[in-house]
Amino acid sequence: MTEVSRDTIWQDDLLDRKGDAEFLEDFLVNRMTERNAIGRTGSYVLNINAAWGFGKSFFMERFKRQLELSEHPVVMIDAWKNDFSDDPYTNVIAEIEAYFQAFIEREREKTPKFVKAYQAVTANAAKISWIGFKGLAKRASRYVIAEGTDEIIEVIDQHVVTTGKEGEDIGNALETHVVKVTDDIIDQFSKKRIEQFNEAKVSLDRFRESLGELLSVFEEHTGKKLPFFILIDELDRCRPPYAIAMLERIKHLFDADNVVFVLSTDTKQLAHSIKAVYGSSFESERYLQRFFTRTYELPAPNTHQLIDSFLASYEPDTSKWENPGLEQDAHDYLTKATSFLKMSLRETEQAFDILASLTTVWNEKFPIQLGIMFPMILGHLRREEIDDFTPGSWLVNLVSSAPQWVTNDVYRGRGFSDKHETNSISSWVKEFLNLVRTTMNDAKKNGYNIRERDVSFPVRHAHDIIEREYQARFGNVVNEKARSAVITYPDLIRHAGRLSV
Repeated sequence: MTEVSRDTIWQDDLLDRKGDAEFLEDFLVNRMTERNAIGRTGSYVLNINAAWGFGKSFFMERFKRQLELSEHPVVMIDAWKNDFSDDPYTNVIAEIEAYFQAFIEREREKTPKFVKAYQAVTANAAKISWIGFKGLAKRASRYVIAEGTDEIIEVIDQHVVTTGKEGEDIGNALETHVVKVTDDIIDQFSKKRIEQFNEAKVSLDRFRESLGELLSVFEEHTGKKLPFFILIDELDRCRPPYAIAMLERIKHLFDADNVVFVLSTDTKQLAHSIKAVYGSSFESERYLQRFFTRTYELPAPNTHQLIDSFLASYEPDTSKWENPGLEQDAHDYLTKATSFLKMSLRETEQAFDILASLTTVWNEKFPIQLGIMFPMILGHLRREEIDDFTPGSWLVNLVSSAPQWVTNDVYRGRGFSDKHETNSISSWVKEFLNLVRTTMNDAKKNGYNIRERDVSFPVRHAHDIIEREYQARFGNVVNEKARSAVITYPDLIRHAGRLSV
């Protein structure tokens, strides 16, 4: 069995996040020590900000394992997995209780002090409910419609004994959602809600105090090291109301000593979602800063790391791909393509997603030509005319803008001697598009003549590809009208582009 160490935890760290994790652990632990030394109370909330595809979930899962290795108590919550519920408070408190309950089951007889502290936390947690104060002042209208009828009925039920038939009539009327409510009923309903709010406020204060005491006792009896880390992943994928509620609960309910929240978000996307609730003019970015003590920006991965990450995440069947040149290395081709084509990280992310979707539906017996497909996907993302296969097309101009993008090819030339060539990708694309514009049968006939001439590798290679496709599709049957499947690429790209991540 392999011994767990920081190296083994981060051994498949394709985006080089180990350094970020080690810095953040040191920072958070030492910062909490500093806060305790000066008597500063309350929790600490760190936001880990990174765009989609930058490895936030991988980082959070490995960060959790690293913290556990350092003997810190830690729980991790997938917010998106549980956003079907109405209140994230229940989700968070359930994870906290489960963590400590596991310890109690093992050590109940040895640590009565800890058991008592744990029971205090659960008792106070059970009393907390989020009180929505909605218009407790008396309304000009004396009618209550639909919302809140169950609560009004609860108040009226207390009067049935004294009002007899009248109370039953009121209850029946409420069930039809329209009833005349007396001042006395409104006063008692308002009084009850205020009492509930005050009770919840006291329970909230006691909950935070008891949680702090529980953590101190836990550290004393287990040797675990405070602070207590609560990691929350996928918050930006949640329904906006749930995400907002989660932030509110963290700020107001769990503001306890020696507690560190670490949230992973695409903060820009989260801010956009919040605007969907509060309106386009709402300053959502500023609103979010109310909840975060600090934000840490995960650095954007370099192109090589990004392609590594996408290949590991999507796991596409790369046997369905063929790239220009004799050396078949899809990773190398895609890495260079994103660089030479000057693709942004967002374009790279979207292009790879479309390529992965196309690979999933590709059932042909011949491969996808990455040298055409991938830059054509970029053209689709940039809203270019990707149906144009002529010599002056956008695709030709794009690859021609990177003359330094080359392949080093060694092949058996005429006379059976090895030939060494350095060929530009643009030469291959131009030659291949020449063949795509004609029928495959004509290209095949032309191929026979080419073998008798001392032509460049891109010309030979392009003809070889067309001939292999023809053979895979038609065998020895003559088809004088068929053209390469490459002409279907634009439609396939548009279909795959309609899938969103």
